[in-house]
Amino acid sequence: MRRVDAAWTAVLTAVILGPLLTGWGFWLFGDMVFVPEQPWKDAWLGLDGTLPRAVPMDAIVSVLTQVLPGELVQRLFLVGAFLAGGIGAGFFVGRHGTPARLAAITLMLWNPWVYERLLMGQWAILSGYLLLPWVALASLRMRRDLRRGAPAVAVALVLSAVCSPSSGLMAALVVVVLGLRRSVAHIAVTAGLIVVANLPWLLPSLLADASADAGSDVFDAFAARAESSLGALASLFSLGGTWKTSIVPEERTSALIVLLSCALTVVALLGLLRRPRPRLLLLAGISFFLAALPVLPGGDALLEAIGDVVPAAAILRDSHRFLAPAILALLPGIAGAVTWAREQVRPGREAMWSVVGVLVVAPILLLPSLAWGSLGVLDNSTYPDDWQAVADHLEENGPGRSVVLPWAGSYRGYDWNDRRAVLDPAPRYLPGDVLIDDRLFVDGSTIPSEDPLLDDVAEALEAEDSASALRELGVRWVVVERGMRSGPVPSGTTVHDGEDLTLVDLGTDVISENRESGSTTLILLGHILASGMLLGSLFLLGFRPEGERRRVTPSR
Repeated sequence: MRRVDAAWTAVLTAVILGPLLTGWGFWLFGDMVFVPEQPWKDAWLGLDGTLPRAVPMDAIVSVLTQVLPGELVQRLFLVGAFLAGGIGAGFFVGRHGTPARLAAITLMLWNPWVYERLLMGQWAILSGYLLLPWVALASLRMRRDLRRGAPAVAVALVLSAVCSPSSGLMAALVVVVLGLRRSVAHIAVTAGLIVVANLPWLLPSLLADASADAGSDVFDAFAARAESSLGALASLFSLGGTWKTSIVPEERTSALIVLLSCALTVVALLGLLRRPRPRLLLLAGISFFLAALPVLPGGDALLEAIGDVVPAAAILRDSHRFLAPAILALLPGIAGAVTWAREQVRPGREAMWSVVGVLVVAPILLLPSLAWGSLGVLDNSTYPDDWQAVADHLEENGPGRSVVLPWAGSYRGYDWNDRRAVLDPAPRYLPGDVLIDDRLFVDGSTIPSEDPLLDDVAEALEAEDSASALRELGVRWVVVERGMRSGPVPSGTTVHDGEDLTLVDLGTDVISENRESGSTTLILLGHILASGMLLGSLFLLGFRPEGERRRVTPSR
């Protein structure tokens, strides 16, 4: 590993994550939810019958927070992911000189896709993106030598699938496009590795009792959006275009900035022509098509048709995230462009050094808002004492099943978190089966709940005797998050009444009901197979026969 690559990666990581690294507490916004100690739940392995959006990442976080503070776990994941992404980008363009490698590292870590995923709090999906250079390197190695490359591909696939289902699918796409050869052995091994690596989330998603209508408005609601007057396709071509327009940085609303960002993409594609790599161009084309599909003529209808047949396809919503693998074509492209500019430097043309420098820092100049916690928008927060008090009470008195009010969607704006919208932390902070309203409200559209039980809870809360109706659903506790309009609270015994949380006991005469998948054994087998493949592949990567350790010096 080149020290300069690692140093530049560390500098960019520190500039992006600065506020998180210079203080204590948590970054809590969007989907980024970490807690001091995340209790273990069957849901972390997808055993509760619901769609597995964070399986098995939540299981890993839960285990880690048993031995490390949650604040440290969050920092380790984020810093580790950025370091892995930058160093991986440097290795991916390793044949180029230092300026070219630094340009690739900058583009990998500093672009609109990274900004938008970070501001949405999608740290796990961002981590999967930052693993892509390593997935690509492993894929190319397997294409050269199936036997020696397969273990590396297996490790890369499992780690990507751990991050998120979409990360697992993106890694699979990279492996198929870059690593597959037209032979029975390659096809069989590749298919087997992809399937086994993704079993931990694939089996629970196929077996989940999901009630969401994936074919209704879900794909349109999460389709790519135009950030400027140039339209959605221009935003996508410049690595932007998220559906969540509220987090788009100010500079990205400028047609000039988006146009210059598109020009940077063109420069990278031209740089790739110095050493044509058709597979990388194919990968970029597929990624762009998948990201743009909902806004292409007939694309939304096609996705809706798929959703009607396979409701679990809702887990693949937000097509914009599948733009990520396109970066693998732009990395060697921007490195090639910098290499060309460097080759033009000679006496009388020293000004070409400025072109080299501009290409290295262009992503930063075009997106300054990514610096320092998005220029101070992201700040550290700590949970009020009420949260731990309620968690301790539930732990001591049998957590049972809890309902969290207000029943008004899954995102919250707490005073103690500067009103930043964040996915309700209660299911990860509090022990037991914690139910929140998981409906999403996007631009006037309502994405319905994916869990059939939550529809029953909504009806119970509207009942005349809501406490009895909830008890029939196995609910003993009601957690009321203060500072927001919660509506009527079911009658019961208030056992904790703090400034931030109220805990109401509905009584012990509840109907006991366990939430678990009917295929627990099969799901656990999927976890075992994926874990076994990961451990076995790591062993093979670390083991070299004695004959391969010796360097044979060719005779002259």
